[in-house]
Amino acid sequence: MRSLVRSLSFSILFLSGSILFAPLPVFSETLPNRELDLRGIMDLAEKNSPLLTALHADLESLFYKRRQEGKTQNPSVLMDYGRRTAAAEAGPEYALQIEQPIYFPGRKELKQLLVDNDSKIKEIQQIEAFNSIRLSSLKFAYKYLVAADKRTHVKERLRRLSLIENYIKARPFFTPQEKTDLFIIETKILALKKHFNDLELGAAKDFESMNLYLRLDSIPSLRIPYFRDGVKFQFDDIQKKAVSQNPSVLAAKGELEKARTELRLANLEKYPDYTVMSQVGEDRSGVANRFYDFGLKFRIPVWDQFQNKVAAAETNLKAKQDRLTYQETLINTSFKQSYLDYEQARNNLKLYGLSQLDRIDKDLNFADLEFKKGRIQLISYLELENQLHENHHAILDAQMNHVETLLNLLYIINEKDILGVLGNASQTFEYQPK
Repeated sequence: MRSLVRSLSFSILFLSGSILFAPLPVFSETLPNRELDLRGIMDLAEKNSPLLTALHADLESLFYKRRQEGKTQNPSVLMDYGRRTAAAEAGPEYALQIEQPIYFPGRKELKQLLVDNDSKIKEIQQIEAFNSIRLSSLKFAYKYLVAADKRTHVKERLRRLSLIENYIKARPFFTPQEKTDLFIIETKILALKKHFNDLELGAAKDFESMNLYLRLDSIPSLRIPYFRDGVKFQFDDIQKKAVSQNPSVLAAKGELEKARTELRLANLEKYPDYTVMSQVGEDRSGVANRFYDFGLKFRIPVWDQFQNKVAAAETNLKAKQDRLTYQETLINTSFKQSYLDYEQARNNLKLYGLSQLDRIDKDLNFADLEFKKGRIQLISYLELENQLHENHHAILDAQMNHVETLLNLLYIINEKDILGVLGNASQTFEYQPK
């Protein structure tokens, strides 16, 4: 078995008698030995996301905006005082005028409905961001796990080849063949060191990508499962769900409803708001008299009947309808492609089963022993070691590809019960690193 604990600390946990998880060290907020499972990763990503906080604030802002649109307009008050001369007699004159603006019936409700449309679009964006953050945090956690495992495997390869190098150097006499073997080993070790550095860089970058969501600062254990088999979806069911529940489609539907509201509001523009007016006053010049009047004030749509605004709203409505059709077609195509990718990933998951990792260890141990006994040549040993290394990477890549295609499919269908879907997959960790 491979010796992986030299750089990573692992612990194994059995759940329900059959599910086995492999923890991965990551950084933690407070406790150095804190453990995070799949649910813990998603909860922490949600908690630490400033994007979700910002979207929540946007929704709260729209709530107050809707309340403001429902308010009655404030009245205007005009106070007038002066002197007037009538019949050669001067005297004071004063008046008080009150104007109350009133929306044309239906205009205020449509403005509130327009804010409701914006709120629904923002809620869809919040749902999309919510799922995107959860799925991305899981994806990068797996990427870091795989990168760390690859890095540890190459470290183990370097250890093996260093032992072979020391074994050759320990021989009392060097034949030309042995010198050639030594040169080959040294060149191989140099290339592996470069490969190890590249993998270490990749693991560090994957960790930073994961930590963008988790925002951790100390090292706990992260318990996440590997998979023996994926989820068998019913194509027709999830295709309908993709077209009806995808955030892009829902947002396009929200934009279409908003365009309809804007058209209704534009059609009301030619019907002006009006103002109720009332005035009371007194004139004491000449013959004193008091007066009171009541009336309406409104615009007359003579020069501008807002036909251009209505035409613009109609054109915008047509554009939103076409955009919705495009989004539905695009999502339908993307779903079919993602479904094919996932089915292929499931096949590769079975082809490169985790049990093969144990076989790799056994074959490497066999090659080590036979080479030291002189029963196989160095070139055969290195070729076998390289093939087993490629197979090891292929097994881990199959795990990563399965996770990525599964999470991408869940994103397209806007699946909210992510843990429930993952629970339907066959989870295992047949290979136990040592």
